[in-house]
Amino acid sequence: MNHRTLRSNILGYLIVIFLLVACGSATTAAPTALPTKDLPIETPTETLPSDTPLPPTSSPIPPTPTETALPEAINYLNPQKYFVEYLVKVDNRGFNLTELRVYQPRPVAWDAQTEVEIEEVLPAPSVQGEDSEHGNGIYYWKILGEPKSGKSLTFALRFTFTAYETRTNIAPNDVQPYDESDPQYILYTRPERFIEVSDPEIADLADQVAGDETNPYLMARSFYDYIVDNAKYNLLGQGLAGAKELCTSGTGECGDYSALFVALCRAKGIPARPIVGYWAISGIDQTHVWAEFYVEPFGWIPVDPTIGQIESDKRDYYFSNMDNQRVILNKGFNITLDPRGPDNYIAAFLQVPLWWYWGSGDPGDLSIERTRWRVEAVD
Repeated sequence: MNHRTLRSNILGYLIVIFLLVACGSATTAAPTALPTKDLPIETPTETLPSDTPLPPTSSPIPPTPTETALPEAINYLNPQKYFVEYLVKVDNRGFNLTELRVYQPRPVAWDAQTEVEIEEVLPAPSVQGEDSEHGNGIYYWKILGEPKSGKSLTFALRFTFTAYETRTNIAPNDVQPYDESDPQYILYTRPERFIEVSDPEIADLADQVAGDETNPYLMARSFYDYIVDNAKYNLLGQGLAGAKELCTSGTGECGDYSALFVALCRAKGIPARPIVGYWAISGIDQTHVWAEFYVEPFGWIPVDPTIGQIESDKRDYYFSNMDNQRVILNKGFNITLDPRGPDNYIAAFLQVPLWWYWGSGDPGDLSIERTRWRVEAVD
């Protein structure tokens, strides 16, 4: 990170740093200095909320899915309970720290992720927040004067949850029209940062790939197939580029694959959203992003074009089905923080720590890192 050296006689600073990940190894966003009336603020540039996909050799592909009759359109099978320990450390090597603010994802229940039990959060959060737009949980800490120079502070989250394999049995002819006045329909068909639905290139591509098809389920399959067949996976480590960049360059990471799938769906009026999390496997590089789309009257249907491409023999499986080896941390991009961040900062997503700090000295003397992501299957 390209920090400026700060003179010790300057009274106060605010620095925001986003450890940016999506799949695989972490990167740190290089901030852009934006002076304000009272103090200099550094904030990540708009292009850097990140994504770094899972290397092909690391993908935890499940065994052949369980053979079962599928009486329902969406089935949640093969429950697996997990214990997760997630540690983040702030290390102070000489900075005169006056205030520290940290945001982290708070795991919550979703259709395929139930019985979320928080066993321990240390130190106790100042606020247990919520992203009310998408339903995501947020932890927030405001800490004064800690850690002191030469000390460190560890944030610990320990929880259990049960993950389900999702298997679907959708008959395309049974798909019904959407209620386009529904607030959730409006939310998940809108254009937004990284999901540039209104961009002419994306709109034209959606029209081209869908052709004369009008069935939402079948159009979603055509978008999935297009990405699997044409996108080039590249672990760039430069942050989430988004749908437009992948559409233009043809190269991206798991977050970009998911963003383009979501954007193509939305361009044809199909509600869709990204899912951000980790593999249920130990190791801080086990981050990942996938997606889901909505069909009436059934519900949300999962897809993973990244793994569908990497594991070609599972290509059909990863459209409309999902393994039970994932930890969901948030759904959607562009998360409103609770409580609000400085200048109403909008997070690209919550997968790793987002933090601000005030003080004086060399900001290179203060750092944050994820030190442990440990997952154990519980019998």
